[in-house]
Amino acid sequence: MTYQIESEPTPQRRSVVQSIWDVGVIVSLVILAISTQSGNFNPANVSSALRPINVNEVVNHSQNLRGRTVTIRSKAVQQIGASSFTLKDGLFALQEPVLVVNASGVPFNLPSDRNIDIQITGQVRDLSISDLERDYKLDLEAEQYSDYVNKPVIVAQNIMLAPQPNQVVQNPARYYGKTVTVTGEVNNITIPTLMTIHKKQVLRDRNLPVLLTSSPKVAINTGQRVAVVGEIRPFVISEIEQKYNLNWNQDIRRQLEAKYRNQPVLVAETVYP
Repeated sequence: MTYQIESEPTPQRRSVVQSIWDVGVIVSLVILAISTQSGNFNPANVSSALRPINVNEVVNHSQNLRGRTVTIRSKAVQQIGASSFTLKDGLFALQEPVLVVNASGVPFNLPSDRNIDIQITGQVRDLSISDLERDYKLDLEAEQYSDYVNKPVIVAQNIMLAPQPNQVVQNPARYYGKTVTVTGEVNNITIPTLMTIHKKQVLRDRNLPVLLTSSPKVAINTGQRVAVVGEIRPFVISEIEQKYNLNWNQDIRRQLEAKYRNQPVLVAETVYP
């Protein structure tokens, strides 16, 4: 069972979550399993729309993917027009980039740091300016897309920054107030509703606190790899307790404040394998 939270989201958070609903991702999440490492998690249950694929797969196998909803987590190359950009698997990858057209209805600015991944979910199509303008009520400047006509395009219904845990910890102000998706390994569980995740690496391995605003129905264990969608905010206990209707006792408050005070925290809306 997927651990999912949605308690009176703000309009900004609601628009993000609603856009995921629109492409069927949350429906897929409901059927997923997040459980112990002893074997209850079945990778076969993970929707293909959720499992990120490489840009290379879209470029080389677009015929098989046309009409399907896919998720890609990759790096931005350049802005194309006001509402589109290109992605590739690495800044120095030799492959051809893929075009992404933002049809989410929410403006998205590419990160100035091109080492930060972007996660997009949308439908694979062949680029036809007239079809996209008609189907998604877009206003595209055709001359800016001349290099991409009849090539695969991903029409994005959801776009989020997808930083690594250490990237958030090192520069939290960049992410405060934003809904992001972060993938990492559970490293420490302080209390059942507060854990840290990290990406194992020799250098710059930093832990990012993750707050679950209610107790998970199924165990989340140390060493388990998870993806978390939620909002980054400063760990200020009084604000968090008030906003999410939490009521920690004094011992827990002291413990959390000593350990995480003013650090960034990812307040989870959804956790999935």
